[in-house]
Amino acid sequence: MNRTLWPQIVYDIDGNLLVETSQDISEKVIEKVIEQNMKTSSQVLLSQTKIINDIIKKINSGIYKLIFSNKENACKVINILAQTSFTELIIRELENLKINLPDTYNHILVVAALSIKICLDLNNENFDTRRTAQIGLVHDIGKSRLPVEIIEKDKPLTHEEFKIIQTHPWIDHLLVSRYLNTTKSFVAKAALCHHERLDGSGYPLGIARINNYVQTIIPCDIFDALISQRPYRSEPFTVRAALDILLEESKKGKISNKFVKCLISYSRKDKPHYEDVQPSQINRDPPPRINYYGVREK
Repeated sequence: MNRTLWPQIVYDIDGNLLVETSQDISEKVIEKVIEQNMKTSSQVLLSQTKIINDIIKKINSGIYKLIFSNKENACKVINILAQTSFTELIIRELENLKINLPDTYNHILVVAALSIKICLDLNNENFDTRRTAQIGLVHDIGKSRLPVEIIEKDKPLTHEEFKIIQTHPWIDHLLVSRYLNTTKSFVAKAALCHHERLDGSGYPLGIARINNYVQTIIPCDIFDALISQRPYRSEPFTVRAALDILLEESKKGKISNKFVKCLISYSRKDKPHYEDVQPSQINRDPPPRINYYGVREK
């Protein structure tokens, strides 16, 4: 039986050792970490931090200015985020991410805001929007424990490097579980699953049963990653090209078409209801000239 080990030693934000490279990646290891590192932490509202200002700035820039052009809706999104609380330790993780991985930090802000917007527009499905906010804001904090030279590599990853990248959902799960002092956190388990796909082709678990919160996060995660500048591509995807990729993924049964149509609606000036969206089949934009995402070094 193949064993999957933690790619490197993982510490919490206070410098306490959580896991070593000799340990298996498993729920049992995470349970043991929590038992050995029980520590209470006060709750902090995002409105009490500078993070909320960063979110406001981000959704008022670039394409997101069009997506959030409905001021009433944008205010609702901001108010939900402002009233979302985290433990002080998770707030410190986010602040650490802003300093050390600013691209990832800005990415999680957008994913949280976009996901909340979708939940508000699908209000008949009874989403807890603050839970959505929490999942969006922690879904990539595990990347802060990966080697920067891998995350920011401007060439194809080796197979071994990609395996390391694939461990970041487990590190998300580990850190959030540790800070919430429980292995049963819905938010931690959702963060673990944000790279899963509806056809079971995702990672790290390869499961096909994904809850609606994660299904909301997934297309937002892909969309922002594609339209943002990254070291491994010559330029970002255009919004149109990014949406084309999301549509293809939904046709393959990997992600929810409903949430993809929401993103298409937001990118249009007339903002049609997502059920009325008719994706165009002409004038598709080309991908970036150079794009090493998904390419492995031979």
